[in-house]
Amino acid sequence: MSTSATPTTKDLITGLLVDKFEVDPARVQPGTPMTELLVDSLMVVEMAISLKDELGVAVTEEEIRDLAFAEFSDRVDRKRVL
Repeated sequence: MSTSATPTTKDLITGLLVDKFEVDPARVQPGTPMTELLVDSLMVVEMAISLKDELGVAVTEEEIRDLAFAEFSDRVDRKRVL
């Protein structure tokens, strides 16, 4: 019987950034703008698609571009519970 906890939204997004986009985990900090983590427009689009596929959450490219990591993960978390 497994007692592993469900990963948080921040953990899931961090996992995507590190595993899929090869972002250094040390760069994933609450105040880091998402545009510093996803450095080109294709990465932004791929993140939006990945979140839809992995979490069932639709985010806009503008949300990704306009928010820092903590703000973005909080927004995604709110959308997951709606």
